[in-house]
Amino acid sequence: MAAALVSFILGQLATITFETAWQELKLVIGVEEEVRKLQSNFEAIQEVVEDAEVKQVMDKSVKRWIDKLKDVAYDMEDVLDEWTTALSKLKTDEAESASVPKKKVRLSRLPFNLGGQVVRGYDIGDKIRRINVELDEIAKEKDRNHFARSEITQPRRLERTTAYVDVSEIKGRNDVRDNIVSKLTSDEGSIQTVSIIGMCGIGKTALAQLVVNHVKGQNSFDDVVWVCVSDFFDQIKIGREILEGLGCGSSRDLISLQGLLDNIAEKARDRKVFIVFDDVWTEREADWEALRAALQHCKHGIRILVTTRKESVVKVIRSSHVFRLELLSDEICWEILKSKAFFGRGESERRDLEDVGMRIAKKCKGLALAAKELGSLLRQKRRRVEWERVLNSGFWELEVAEEYIFRPLLLSYYDLPSTIRRCLLYCAIFPKDYVMGKDELIVHSKMQGFLNSVDDDSEMELKGEEYFEYLADRSLFQDLERDDYGNIFVGKMHDLVHDCLLFMTKDEIVTKEVDSKETWNLDLVSKRARHSSIKISQPNSFPICINGVEKLRTLITIGESYDVTSEGLKKLFSEAKCLRLLDFQLPRIRKVSEEIQVPEEIGNLIHLRYLTFLSYQSLELPESVCDLRNLEYLNIVNCSELPKEMEKLINLKYLYTRDCNRLSHYPKGIGRLTSLQRLDRIIARVDCNHSKDFSVGDFQNLDLLRGDLWLELEGNWINIEEFERAKLHKKIHLMELRVVFRSNNAGHEMKDNFIKALNPRPNFHIHFFGI
Repeated sequence: MAAALVSFILGQLATITFETAWQELKLVIGVEEEVRKLQSNFEAIQEVVEDAEVKQVMDKSVKRWIDKLKDVAYDMEDVLDEWTTALSKLKTDEAESASVPKKKVRLSRLPFNLGGQVVRGYDIGDKIRRINVELDEIAKEKDRNHFARSEITQPRRLERTTAYVDVSEIKGRNDVRDNIVSKLTSDEGSIQTVSIIGMCGIGKTALAQLVVNHVKGQNSFDDVVWVCVSDFFDQIKIGREILEGLGCGSSRDLISLQGLLDNIAEKARDRKVFIVFDDVWTEREADWEALRAALQHCKHGIRILVTTRKESVVKVIRSSHVFRLELLSDEICWEILKSKAFFGRGESERRDLEDVGMRIAKKCKGLALAAKELGSLLRQKRRRVEWERVLNSGFWELEVAEEYIFRPLLLSYYDLPSTIRRCLLYCAIFPKDYVMGKDELIVHSKMQGFLNSVDDDSEMELKGEEYFEYLADRSLFQDLERDDYGNIFVGKMHDLVHDCLLFMTKDEIVTKEVDSKETWNLDLVSKRARHSSIKISQPNSFPICINGVEKLRTLITIGESYDVTSEGLKKLFSEAKCLRLLDFQLPRIRKVSEEIQVPEEIGNLIHLRYLTFLSYQSLELPESVCDLRNLEYLNIVNCSELPKEMEKLINLKYLYTRDCNRLSHYPKGIGRLTSLQRLDRIIARVDCNHSKDFSVGDFQNLDLLRGDLWLELEGNWINIEEFERAKLHKKIHLMELRVVFRSNNAGHEMKDNFIKALNPRPNFHIHFFGI
């Protein structure tokens, strides 16, 4: 995450430095030099931050250095966002612009009122100076740690695997073993490749070992060769291991790939050979081409078994058959766990611990690795109270987790590009077993700035899809669902992956569950908390005060039956001024007729990009919402009236109001939101363009609208000029229109006049209701 943050800050600095307004900021004494120093320090740190991120896993001092760097980078990102927001307000707020004299004005001395905060150029300068002092110290510590420059130090791979295994320890895989053996021993094709794919710890290597043991017992092949790939795909090293496995003794004197392949082709020509490539990571087809060519002329054919975490590997090696391993049942996990934990124990001791052990086995969530390591841990704990402590602990609190369970998962993490790592870590904020929609993750990633490597919004969405599929490809999401075209649109994260991410983001991502009725104050523990989700179990009250929200960027609340006070919301909005994403599920309150009023203090959240209010009661938004100049996503349920000055939300791209049945009209200013891409529902007048309400003609400049729209038409007669002014036929990304006539005079004539005025393009779908 730190690497992506530093890269983003440098990109922002490079962009903003050349703006006229930034030049004006330099008029503050010393700021220009401070900015140059800031860039220099970040550039020096960027050279080594990838290496530091890998080393932090094993070195706590490096972890502390990374944490300090992330804090400073976050603070700098907020300063830049504060400044660009002030500039945006200056350019778009006509009332303030009119009061500024036309002669040259030093922007650095000009105050901006942003959500109750007065921002001046010299305030920005002071913040940059303070950040530079911290960054200076971080840069000095960098030199003392002697990080590697440019080249990334990869984390140490797991122990080398072999074909030897105690088959009695492998549980629940006999059926799939027999199926794989049947494919490997068939006569079809010169090269038959079978792949085993699954997430880390699910038992891919153990299954491959089981297959090897079985075929050896059947004498199905003349030679069985095991190659543990794991590390970088070194063709010469792999070639030597294959040659030695074919009984050629040492091949150290062969130093060329050509010589190795010649010997492999000659040795395997008249033999029936089975090769296992365990733990393959390479996605380069070129790595396999020469070896495949050398083996393809073997008289009896070659059989290959590959284990991997990546779907892309399966495609590259041209697998004939693919076996996607399923998670083990709780019963099988218990069998594995107790075979380790009960070794050397008497019968009475086993009976005393069995019920706790079975519940611990459920924590493994179907992963053989977790069952094995927990079993080894429990073998050394003699007392029931110690077993219960393991049962009630999170995985990240167990002494075996970091070394034996999380480290294999970290290999998948560090195999990701730094930008995608940041996106993956963010997923820790969602609850376990959360069904993650691809579109939801893309929107969150856009709002958090994870996709800012591209400027165009449609390119961002494509980049977000690429990230989601990249994570799914590496078995970091499971229970994938696909649409009719084979595209993944939803998935879930395994509990252990989720625990590993929480372990890596400790103090930065905080998840809380409030289960005490008396809870009025909530402490997020860490002042470093940047993202938090709070689950409030009924029948609690929303905390009147949440400590540790000063630097919070994300707040998601979950719960259906709790009380919320205006005072609690006021305190939250007054203190959590760095929020970029607020997903607030307002509760069911006792009086159905009572209206929930969002306090004016929400206007303090000048960094806010994403705002969701899901309310079971009638909801009123204050006018101060229109001060949220950075807001891009607004989703509200049961809102009774939208703020009048909606046109101020110049960056709004998503407006969802379909479940606001109490809305009787929409503000005319929505027609000036030219960035708007998604608008799921709107009421439009058809007979007048002078009203303060939104009318059909106000669609004129909303050319970026896409998807489908629920359009409710208000008025008793069709104004043809209004529809012509709307130019709906030019909305080339809008695919479907559902039209409801709310007029008492609605009939087929009105429908025909509507279609004629609309002039729809051929592939545009219109559905009419109310006629």
